[in-house]
Amino acid sequence: MKFLIFEMKTVCYNSYLYFGDALGNALKKSGHDVEYFKVDEQALDDLEQFIGKHFDGLIDFNSDLPRALMDDDSFFLDHVDAPFIDVILDHPLYHHDSLKNKLKNFHVVCLDSKHKDYILKYYPHIKSVTVTPMTGELAFGKDELSFTDFEDRPYDILFSGTYTDPTRIETAIKKLPDFLASNVMDLIDMMLADSTLTIEDAVEALAKNEIYDYINSDLPLHTQTFYLADTYVRCVNRKKLIQALDKCEHKLDLFGGLWEELDLKHATIHREIPFNLTFTVFSKAKICANIMPNFKAGSHDRVFSAQLNGAVALTDPTTLLKKEYKDGENILFYELDDIDAVTTKTDAALSEPSALKEIAQMGYSIAAKNHTWDNIAKVILDSL
Repeated sequence: MKFLIFEMKTVCYNSYLYFGDALGNALKKSGHDVEYFKVDEQALDDLEQFIGKHFDGLIDFNSDLPRALMDDDSFFLDHVDAPFIDVILDHPLYHHDSLKNKLKNFHVVCLDSKHKDYILKYYPHIKSVTVTPMTGELAFGKDELSFTDFEDRPYDILFSGTYTDPTRIETAIKKLPDFLASNVMDLIDMMLADSTLTIEDAVEALAKNEIYDYINSDLPLHTQTFYLADTYVRCVNRKKLIQALDKCEHKLDLFGGLWEELDLKHATIHREIPFNLTFTVFSKAKICANIMPNFKAGSHDRVFSAQLNGAVALTDPTTLLKKEYKDGENILFYELDDIDAVTTKTDAALSEPSALKEIAQMGYSIAAKNHTWDNIAKVILDSL
């Protein structure tokens, strides 16, 4: 089979570029031909070279290509003989402007089964929706993972990611029309009061109490309009997690932008690093902390990237993770509704290094079996 992988964005610490390269390498390893279009190496006008060509799959991440039009207003992707696969790394609400376009051969891969349900419900023209979390890999330069020096790893608790002060989101909310700002704040209150609530569930609950009929108009459009509620809750939860970990007796190291804006007492802040280099710092950590971007039935790649590099993943649980992992045995779970308890739990885990190493080893075994790029490539191939 022959695939064309688009690498159209260089944001998010170059994670999109890493995902494209990693998936391509896995497809090549399984005997398939892979061609790339890299926006940092080629001009957008060069996309015209693919018109009329055949591929067994076109793949992009968080793609804007479904919006690309020809001179006659037909979709560019409809002029390439191939199924188009958009790998969505966020909630679908952030990609409404792409998902709404009725391509002839549109497929989606997403990270959460609730996202799948949302897409199937509101975008019936999409031919298939497949669920698989993304992952990482063993740090560059390491041929195999060893746990012999686990107790000597320099980072007790590590978190990699950007900080966004919730007040920045509040400022954006205040600029909205009054009725819309009020709706967004109502959604925020609902989601903070019930951590199991998804943004779409919250919007449907809101719609039942509003004069305007959101549900029977264009609910995915309105859910997109309410994206600041989802963003705000994500920022608040991330802030609370790091503040709780900052109270630990053990060291906390942060890699990412803008953490200096948060008043922390003990954390060590490191510079931002490209996505592929996070695996190196994960390989030097005992515990890697994660907080889901409001995923309830999927996972963030930080969980598996940490485990594949021998660290214990500390995360809020999802239905996907609960099916595969057991708290205290191969992972550490904390609850969003009691996030302050993560301080005591983390200190307790680090105070027993031999037991913590066993958790890391068990977590690695599951991730190495179920959450590699070979697994992801197979899921995508099976969906075609």
